[in-house]
Amino acid sequence: MFRLRRVLKRLITFNSVTTALSLSLLSLAIAGRAHAFDYVADANGTFWGIQDATLPVVDTGSIRATQIGAGQSPTFSTSINGFGGIKVLVPQGHGLGFPLPSFPELGFAEPSFLQPGFIEMRYDGEMMRGFGLKFDGVSRFTTTQSVTLGGIKISRSVYINTGADWGRWLDSFTNTTLFPVTIKVAFGGQSGMGASGSRFSTIVNTSSGDTTVTPADAWVDVATPAASSTLVGGPQVTVIGTPSTSSVPFKGAMTFAGNWLVDTFNNPLSYVGHEGNFQAYINTITIKPGATRSLLHFIVLGARVNSTSIASTRASVEATATELAGAPEIGDLSVAQICSIDNFSVDALTANGFNYGACTPTLRNLKTLQVVQAPSPPEKKGTSLVRYDVVGRTIQQLRSDMERGITTSQEITQAYLDRIAAYDTGQFGFHSYEVVASNAIQQARAADTARRRGASGALLGIPIVVKNLYDTYDMATTNGSMTFAGFRPAHDAFQIARLRAAGAVIIGKGALEEYATSGNYSNDAWGQVWNVFNLSKTSIASSGGPASALAASLAAGAMGSQTGDSLYGPSSAASLVALRGTNGLESGTGIMPLTWLTDFGGVMARSVPDLADMLNVVVATDPADPETSAPGRHTPADWRSVLDPQALKGKRIGFVASAWVDPFGTSNVTDAEKAALQYFGDAGATIVPIGVAVGGTDSPPSPASPSFDRVSEGWWMYIDSHPELVTQGFAINTPVDVNCSQKKVPYVRAAASTCSATPSTRLTAAQIQTWRDYLRGRQATAKTWMDTAGADGLGVDAVVYPGLLSDTSLNDGGGSLASFGRIDTPSASNGIPTVIFPVGYNDDGQPINIQLMGRAWDDDKLVGMAYAFELIADAAGHGHVEATTAPPLPPF
Repeated sequence: MFRLRRVLKRLITFNSVTTALSLSLLSLAIAGRAHAFDYVADANGTFWGIQDATLPVVDTGSIRATQIGAGQSPTFSTSINGFGGIKVLVPQGHGLGFPLPSFPELGFAEPSFLQPGFIEMRYDGEMMRGFGLKFDGVSRFTTTQSVTLGGIKISRSVYINTGADWGRWLDSFTNTTLFPVTIKVAFGGQSGMGASGSRFSTIVNTSSGDTTVTPADAWVDVATPAASSTLVGGPQVTVIGTPSTSSVPFKGAMTFAGNWLVDTFNNPLSYVGHEGNFQAYINTITIKPGATRSLLHFIVLGARVNSTSIASTRASVEATATELAGAPEIGDLSVAQICSIDNFSVDALTANGFNYGACTPTLRNLKTLQVVQAPSPPEKKGTSLVRYDVVGRTIQQLRSDMERGITTSQEITQAYLDRIAAYDTGQFGFHSYEVVASNAIQQARAADTARRRGASGALLGIPIVVKNLYDTYDMATTNGSMTFAGFRPAHDAFQIARLRAAGAVIIGKGALEEYATSGNYSNDAWGQVWNVFNLSKTSIASSGGPASALAASLAAGAMGSQTGDSLYGPSSAASLVALRGTNGLESGTGIMPLTWLTDFGGVMARSVPDLADMLNVVVATDPADPETSAPGRHTPADWRSVLDPQALKGKRIGFVASAWVDPFGTSNVTDAEKAALQYFGDAGATIVPIGVAVGGTDSPPSPASPSFDRVSEGWWMYIDSHPELVTQGFAINTPVDVNCSQKKVPYVRAAASTCSATPSTRLTAAQIQTWRDYLRGRQATAKTWMDTAGADGLGVDAVVYPGLLSDTSLNDGGGSLASFGRIDTPSASNGIPTVIFPVGYNDDGQPINIQLMGRAWDDDKLVGMAYAFELIADAAGHGHVEATTAPPLPPF
């Protein structure tokens, strides 16, 4: 037995090293590709941005956005923000077309992880991606690796007609099983945003002459209302195929119009409000064993319109759609592809001269009638080399199990590495990690050795993922951008160094939104991050990687950052706890900046006690960061000492009504969040209306700020403190070199011609002090606002805000529109703390959170209040929730 254990131990060590190394090599392989986002311009000068396999590897084949030019600066010409994707629903089974027998009444129900394809089948009904779509540089995008779902091989090709105003999508489905399989396929996406305004879209016509979509329609026209001379997005017509009527039924016609945003295959298409922007056209296809059936769709786009031009433009695109529906452009397709098309009739397919007789199988043409599809990657088996289950475990639970000898840091780390390999990489990977530490097991082994020698500590041996804008000496720090690809800082960031000193395992670097900029997606150049709870959706904001890694149990704790929304947003979408602390609570040394003195690097955790354990390590005075010794600084000697079940008793919690209104006009998220406010009352607190509704102001007054450029100053400071940028060959000498880098993902890249060659002047010591004094003055102003809030003027102990305001959107969109209803609290602008914590789900199965904002240096009080709330909410089943999309792995 002892020898067997030694052999297994060696195997575990070898596998962990090779696993981490293979993940690192994968990152390098991606980095070696051409880094460009691919646009195709049509005859109207509209640029179609197609989500292909180039960076950031969204690879859905959908339209990210359409514009009047390529890149960040041009104005959008339509309201499209992710359209042309497919979702596929396959009967659950074993890749045979039927489920293997099980007898649950006798206790013989086979675990899902023993079923072939269980890794992939998690995505049944979700958006398909990972096609390896390759752009030919002109107009075509071709699958280089098919996707397999439940024994159905899926590939797609996209063609944008540069001489016209339309694009074509051909999606092919091959049944590789032994029995007939009936699948459902949804084609659609997001054609607008909100419930009104210049970005809202609505169905304005169908081929039947009305605004209701039925199987009797060949096309659907969606448009943005135009009420003035201002240009808005042009009309968009989707050709869905040959219609079916009661007199002449067509079995390949669309069967159901669904809601692309929520429960697509069961939830009917909405014609009003925000959800009216999400169309899904669903076909039901039966495929014989070994056969291939395909769906053909066209999207016709009009140029931007105003109230004068919209009628004629709509007439033009509808005429084109009618032509394509009656005689689709298929001359460049193979005979096999044409013969496989299921949603157009023979009359339509032969209207342009195709001889459908060629589709009759004979002994001589069988090979010709086989649709050629790229091979799929090998199926993931999804196993672990260790039996210890880390899924859903808190830091507290992991520590207890190590202390009792149930497991070791090496086993825990191996379990996370195995889960990363199974769930984070490949076609359906979450992409939450940009890089995994090649020395993760060595770190864990060192922690185990220290424990055997008598060391202890809350984080000893605990694997932590850190957002890849924190310096790490042993892994590249990239800011999610090719600009810094391969950069190895000489030293760890201050907070990372403290984590290492506490014995934590820095297991890897979490993916992020490039430069942590806009807050809608985590579009890391090495792979855009996906939501763990809603597999087709965005993880939200720049800390999406660490949040998804933690939510999927790919790490035990996480370090993120927030300038505007990047702690509360991803935490809300992943049912996590986080703290955006008072300015200076945590050191900013070694963190790549966005807005200096507003950026905050902070903890993300699964529970409030976990948050306290991490704060005990990372919160400290840093000689290199003057903010950490700010006047009035207060932190507890032990953050666990504030975990008081009575912390909310007698507290007054302010409620600002205007902060709970979704700009998109929805209420299902805020209704669920408001319902959770009852737990404040259960904990002994009182909700106190404050703000304009009771004669005050909805947020602290905002005095005019200094005009000195602190954004550039942040980069000046970072560059000055990292001379290794030069020695490692990076041409980054000024903030201009950072902001105008032509290595950024192109759709967020500033044109070189718009960049100033002269960097801004460095701030003087006096100007820096002016900024610090200003922000501390705002802390005082915010305190006065809270001290006097409420109709009785007695003030409040904290103010409650929602996490998100609406359902998150799909992950293939883009543009200048927010992907969710966003409510940034006044904490960042005033340098005061906000704690974020879960309150269960909304009615669409999306995790939801709320936030508590307090006065400067009330961080410990807020953490205590969150703990008291968490105890009651968790007991009621409306607190933290665990994702089910990455189940435990079976042992190898």
